[in-house]
Amino acid sequence: MTEQADGGDAHGTTETRRAGTARIRDEIATQAHNASVRAQARRTQRLVEEDDRFGYDRHATNRALRIANGVAIIILGFAAGRFLQALPERNTADVQEVISGLDRLIGLMTKELVELPHLQRHPESFIVEIVAILVGYMLLKRTHEDSLEYAAAFNRIEQFYTVAQRRQGWIRCAALVMLGTAAILVTHGLLLAYGHAMPDDVAAGVAQTSVAMGVWCYVFGGLYATRTDLFLYNFRALRNVNVYELGKSETDERREMRLGEKKLCDLSSSLTGFAVAIGVLGALGMYFLPSFRSPYFWLPLVVTAVVALMLRWLVIRLARRRYEPDFD
Repeated sequence: MTEQADGGDAHGTTETRRAGTARIRDEIATQAHNASVRAQARRTQRLVEEDDRFGYDRHATNRALRIANGVAIIILGFAAGRFLQALPERNTADVQEVISGLDRLIGLMTKELVELPHLQRHPESFIVEIVAILVGYMLLKRTHEDSLEYAAAFNRIEQFYTVAQRRQGWIRCAALVMLGTAAILVTHGLLLAYGHAMPDDVAAGVAQTSVAMGVWCYVFGGLYATRTDLFLYNFRALRNVNVYELGKSETDERREMRLGEKKLCDLSSSLTGFAVAIGVLGALGMYFLPSFRSPYFWLPLVVTAVVALMLRWLVIRLARRRYEPDFD
């Protein structure tokens, strides 16, 4: 009996030792995994902070510049079209062939969802406007694709901007906003005072050129300032994260937080896309439809952009306060 008891105790001790060894091995593996994740995060952060082609600041600044350029090119195309309308119309067979080619190109790009009107008031200016839209659209599309690729590589960046750097960005934004506003107001004031001495198409072209300058200042200034808001970047980057992979190596609490942010991010993206669609349709209607044609065709874009930005700001503010109030 004593020998059996001793054997049982020895067997139990062996099993306990094995269980303890397995538990220690699991803990070591978990610690190694966590250390690897932290090391990868540190390497990613260093890549982002370095001033090279992987640097976040350079990427964000280039993104702001390209978006501002794309929007300004589109508006300048309409301004150039108005200038050309002051010239005699030359509706030749060659011009109509170019328009037909652009129609086929746009149909190919939009999968036949968009067709150009067959009759234009001034075909040459119409061609310039369409080309400007295509160039601006391609620039914006490529910028969007580049942003998606960058966000896929760096889907979360911890704050590394200093308070002084963030303040400097907003100061430059304010200066650009004032510059753009001054350009628009001064130009329109001069047109009100002296515009009666020039043709209507030339006056409209000058007005739209000033609008392009102002919009460029607004867009670049705003994006340049908000580039330092890395919570906003992380929030936008969640669009590219697979919801089924989100937080799979994190704690349950952290996973729930990330999923909640993901839902709000999707809501923000949907609101922005809807507002852009409404604004573009309104602008096209005010430009191409004879009953609504106006030199201020860009107003629907501005109104919907303001509304979309306000709604998006509310959603982002909710996400920050609910999930990451201490990010900065």
